[in-house]
Order: sequence, then C-alpha cells, then structure tokens
Amino acid sequence: MARAATGIRHAECERDDVTVLLRSRGLRPTKARCRLLAHLLSTKLHPSAEEITGSLRGEGMEVGVATVYQNLNRLVDAGLVRRLSGSDGRSRFDADISAHDHAVCESCGRITDLELEPGVKRALDRATAGEKDLGQWLLTRTSVEVRGLCPECRAH
Repeated sequence: MARAATGIRHAECERDDVTVLLRSRGLRPTKARCRLLAHLLSTKLHPSAEEITGSLRGEGMEVGVATVYQNLNRLVDAGLVRRLSGSDGRSRFDADISAHDHAVCESCGRITDLELEPGVKRALDRATAGEKDLGQWLLTRTSVEVRGLCPECRAH
C-alpha cells in the first residue's frame, strides 16, 4: 500500500473521494471498483455495463464484463449507483443518486437527465405528497421519466 500524507491509502484508488465513498458504504476500494465508480462520477451519461467495460478498456484497464457487472451490483446494493432501465432492455447506471428525472430514447435506449422547470417539479411533488388513494401508500418522492427520440435517432 502507498502512504499518503493523511495516512495509509489504498494503492488502487487514484481519487481519495472515491475511496472515502466506497469505505463509507463498507466496500473495499479495489482497483476495478475505484475505476468504475470514478468513471460513473465523471459522466452525465447513463452507460450500460458493456459501454463502461469498453470505456475502461479504452483507458488501458484490463477488465472483463463479468467483473464490471459484479462491481456494479455491489455499488447499486450499497446505494452509490442507481440502476435504470433503457428502452432497449439493457440496464444503465447513474452515479447521481439525488432525486432527478430522466428522458429515455425509445429507439436506442439512451437516458439523459431531464431538467424540469422548478414550478413543474414542485407541482408534481405536491400532487404526490403524503398518503394518496394508492392502497395507503406513503409516497416519499417523485421521479419523472419521459420517453421519445434522442437527437441522434431523430436525425435518422
């Protein structure tokens, strides 16, 4: 292990914030896990496991799809990453775990963060707050997902 000014640091992690996040959720900061989480934290895209594998390989990391899937599942279980369903049937992953909304392309499955006007979001939150006539469900948050065609698919 390499020594950092603040004490012993895991040699596999290049970013201290990633190490802290992983350890805060009881996960060991392995090289694959660190690189995977750092990759997801650095993008607004919502990549599939296969896309993540390709990106990591493009950065010179030798990693298999199975390793990526295993680590993604651990990150999802730990609450560090959100799993989304693309319309193409593939799971996609988002390290932004804050409450936010998405637009999904019905052709290619691409997922993009959706910025709603503040008034629209407040109206949705008010309309779904508390117990509603949903079998006594207590709703805690809203999430909007709109579907259509992304700019690339519209161009074809």
